[in-house]
Amino acid sequence: MTRASLSRAAGALAALVACASAAPACRSDASAPAPAPQASEAAAQKPPVDQALPGELAEGAEQAFGLPIPRRMKVRARFADAVFAVGEIPAERVANYVRTRVLAGNVETGPAKTIFSRATVKSAPQRMIRIEVVSRAHISELVVRDETRAPAEQGVSVEERWRRSGLTPDGKVIDPTRLE
Repeated sequence: MTRASLSRAAGALAALVACASAAPACRSDASAPAPAPQASEAAAQKPPVDQALPGELAEGAEQAFGLPIPRRMKVRARFADAVFAVGEIPAERVANYVRTRVLAGNVETGPAKTIFSRATVKSAPQRMIRIEVVSRAHISELVVRDETRAPAEQGVSVEERWRRSGLTPDGKVIDPTRLE
């Protein structure tokens, strides 16, 4: 036999072996279970429940109008319509934390401030809030303002609403002495 015929025979034998080994995989055997992913692959797909991803901030116990304050931030002031929190966290990380938890009508991003206007918290959509993430030296400030409007009074005419606010329907002041 020549070398050419030997190499052709070896190639044919390799093709035959490949077909024979692939044939069992082609059968539709419903009883054969799919191979389970290795432990290292399963662990790489999702993090453990009790751990945050690298660079991700954990939620704290305090809230501002339904928005959880990051664990590493402290509430410095709380009012009926605003909450102020500060922490030694980069403002970019705080903005990313907020971004994953709210639906915002408008987001303005600048070098020192990110503003989430007309936002609602995904877990508490009944409130309209405004969130500001401000970078100040080595700290970040989180300002959450409640901008939810009170529902309109039912059964009150437009003229009566104007009168209750001290104006006529064309916008003129009813009693100018009350403004002094």
